[in-house]
Amino acid sequence: MKNNLRTALVTGGTGFIGSHLVESLLQDGWKIRCLIRETSSRRFLGHNEIEFAIGTLDDKTSLINSLKDVSTVFHLAGKINGKNREDFFKTNQQGTRNLLEAVRQSKVDLDHFILVSSLAAAGPSPDGHLLNENEIPRPVNFYGESKLAAEQEAKRFSNYFPITILRPPAVYGPRDTETLQLIKLAGYGLRFIPGGEKNIFSTIHVTDLVSALLLASNRNDRQLRIYFIGDGKEYHWKEAYSIIRESLGKNTFAIPLPWRPTLTTIKMLARFFPRSAAGFYLDKINELDHNYWVCSINKAQDELGFKPQYDLKQGLQETIRWYRTKGWL
Repeated sequence: MKNNLRTALVTGGTGFIGSHLVESLLQDGWKIRCLIRETSSRRFLGHNEIEFAIGTLDDKTSLINSLKDVSTVFHLAGKINGKNREDFFKTNQQGTRNLLEAVRQSKVDLDHFILVSSLAAAGPSPDGHLLNENEIPRPVNFYGESKLAAEQEAKRFSNYFPITILRPPAVYGPRDTETLQLIKLAGYGLRFIPGGEKNIFSTIHVTDLVSALLLASNRNDRQLRIYFIGDGKEYHWKEAYSIIRESLGKNTFAIPLPWRPTLTTIKMLARFFPRSAAGFYLDKINELDHNYWVCSINKAQDELGFKPQYDLKQGLQETIRWYRTKGWL
């Protein structure tokens, strides 16, 4: 059914996930406004129906102006890579707080505020069991800490307007440059397996994440809700590389490194890099130094009616076809 009277503000709309969300919202009849920087690339947003609001998450005036007549905010903008802890928190926590305060100050009649957080905000599973939303979060790096802080900012405003928080694990699909790098390495004949074969992880195709976002926007109650979103399965790195190898039609060989000695070596080498670069890589390593990044999607299935359509094999095959069609691979 068309939602002709609904207007969405999308932050992060020029990005990988955001551009897919914008396309789905347009197809569903929404009016779309994207908050973007003056210099932001619009290569995936070539639709005449999109309105652009120039601004940033640290400019309160631009945020208030972008909210005129908006019924739903989809807050996807965030920092994935940063030089230090402050870098992550400035965007992910303070930026989220600024947007929430702008919504309140603008007095817009908001139906819903939807925050895209991350499994990183909850942290890894300590023993391989599937994390659920009732467990105490234990993030292990700056990114995860800053996303959890963003969630806490959202909770402070949950008495003023309905808020839903989604925590996806690793997201992949067409337009994703992170997965592209992994596939390119596999194409060169390499597959790096941190921690060995026992690592397991959850993941989600971007199309399924967008479906969850749309379902969340249709929630009728005003209670704050948090949902893990994934494809409902758990994968080993060996399985993922097998799918990539089959899709590429190439053989790869594994490099299962003894993780503790490798971690110690990397930390020693990091001392020879500039402080900002060393901080970035060590923060990423803290995430890799855990075996179980897995979550349960039972709550999203029960309360949102979420039904993922892609498993990793189907999703990676489609993604690789897209890369090839666009000349990225």
